[in-house]
Amino acid sequence: MKTVKILTLVLFLILSFSTFAANNPYKEDKSDIEQAVTTFVKSIDNRKADDLSKTLLSNSSIIIVNSITNKIDNYTGQQMIDLVKNGQQGGWTRNVTVNSVDTDGNTAMAKVDITDSRLKQSGFFTLVKDNGVWKVASEVATLGLNK
Repeated sequence: MKTVKILTLVLFLILSFSTFAANNPYKEDKSDIEQAVTTFVKSIDNRKADDLSKTLLSNSSIIIVNSITNKIDNYTGQQMIDLVKNGQQGGWTRNVTVNSVDTDGNTAMAKVDITDSRLKQSGFFTLVKDNGVWKVASEVATLGLNK
């Protein structure tokens, strides 16, 4: 009888964890966050200002610490959209690697590496879920040579 109770408990726990894993909202959010970050980067790369504007939260900010020039560039989201629209930013082909994602309700932080054959940009994105859509609130990154 005791063995049956233990087996029942173990089976219940296995089913509970399986159900949680299958219905885990974090899994969907993580995928949506990774997609939002990738779309943000690729919109700049492909000079698609309209797509870029859809990925940004109003009043967003982008800060890039350039370790090559020892400059800190600070842009509002609108400034970045205008730079992309005017062809002053973008035109690259870069790889995006989302290393980690942490969420807390409708906010998230993603650690991201953006690389090409010469440069590596490593940083943090903060995102906000706005009307069910993850949008970039800020990017703070360091740009350097890809070693």
